[in-house]
Amino acid sequence: MSSNTTTSEVTSFDKGRRVYHWAAAVLVLLMILGGFTMTRATSTIHFGVGIIVLALMVLWLAWRAGHPRPDFLPMPRWQQILATSVHHLLMLTVTLQAIFGLMMISFHEKSINAFWVIPLHIVQNDTLHDIGHEAHEINAFIICGLLVLHIGGALYHHFIMKDATLTRMKSGNA
Repeated sequence: MSSNTTTSEVTSFDKGRRVYHWAAAVLVLLMILGGFTMTRATSTIHFGVGIIVLALMVLWLAWRAGHPRPDFLPMPRWQQILATSVHHLLMLTVTLQAIFGLMMISFHEKSINAFWVIPLHIVQNDTLHDIGHEAHEINAFIICGLLVLHIGGALYHHFIMKDATLTRMKSGNA
């Protein structure tokens, strides 16, 4: 699809957007679960997946510039604003979460590896480590709240409004 396509010409979510959405959903939910239940043994996987999430977020932001999202289905303007706000905040907070996590481990007192082999430690800096740690922790709860709004909105449209909002993200059909 060319970057000249306007959103009014797009009626359903394309396969690339759907695949990315569900892959990101699985990774973010696994990262939240892993973050709240992390052990020394699982931390190296959490750190590695965090780097993958950061790379995916950067690629996603670049990709979506040339791939407009479809128009909203008919709904009140306040719901469109809320949906857009929650979506943009999710994109921002998930990207920042990976950055805060990288900041936390890059300046940790010990050398830390992702996937047991990729060194992430730069230099010990307790101040930057502590800022990254606090921001990572607070941001995790913000992401959880945004996910409740996002998933709740999708379920509201599917079960209460009985419209195709969720179906378009599952199958691409409006």
